[in-house]
Amino acid sequence: MNAWLSLLQKEFRMTRNSTILSFAILFIGGLWLVFLSYSRNIGFIIAPAAMLLVLLLFYPAIYMLKSLAWEWKVTPHLWLHSPQPAWMLLMAKLAVAMLQMLAIIIATAALLLLGIIINPHPEQLGMNSSSLLPFILEAGTYSAVFTIAASVYIGAWATLISVAIAMAGNVLGRFRWLAGIAVFALAAAGFGQLQQTRVFKLITDWGAINISMHNLPLVPRTNINAGQIFTGEILFYLLLTVGLFALSAWLIDHKVEA
Repeated sequence: MNAWLSLLQKEFRMTRNSTILSFAILFIGGLWLVFLSYSRNIGFIIAPAAMLLVLLLFYPAIYMLKSLAWEWKVTPHLWLHSPQPAWMLLMAKLAVAMLQMLAIIIATAALLLLGIIINPHPEQLGMNSSSLLPFILEAGTYSAVFTIAASVYIGAWATLISVAIAMAGNVLGRFRWLAGIAVFALAAAGFGQLQQTRVFKLITDWGAINISMHNLPLVPRTNINAGQIFTGEILFYLLLTVGLFALSAWLIDHKVEA
């Protein structure tokens, strides 16, 4: 654990300056949007917050691709031949990416709530503040949980793609990026076919969980079914995500370093 914490601190120090700059830009831009939502229309703060959640789906993936590309290029003799196993190095990078993403979500939520609370015209969205705030909190919580879970899964695929590119370096040279495209294409096609099979449905379609919305405005009922997910599906994607990271770590230890 001490070794992993050391790797985590190293990764944090490597990205600290760029992270602070990014958060400063985010905070200043958010305050500007709060002002616009106050003086003009509340949509100025709500729409960008929703768009940011969509972009954050790819934050860990982009972080892993950039960080690993830097490692392959700049410090292979230090990183690849580290005495620590590759899974520790990958998990340290993923942890920093997730911490940064969580900080962005928290900051965005705080700015969004500030914009809603101080806005003098919540009726611009067809509802008053007493119904708008609970709805935003509930919908935002569901969206944040989904974003965090899906981003880790996408990040796992990005990690495997980066490892495939590194492995193909000696064979394809500067065209090694084709290996990443091949992995993505094969995964997309193969997984698409798998989802259509009866076996996949038998594995995943059990343990139904209804997602209920209790604070939908302008709806007479107090409990609306907003969707359904399956426990089997959650378990499947969880195991697949772990498997992708495990495969990436094994390939680094046994193929990339060889």
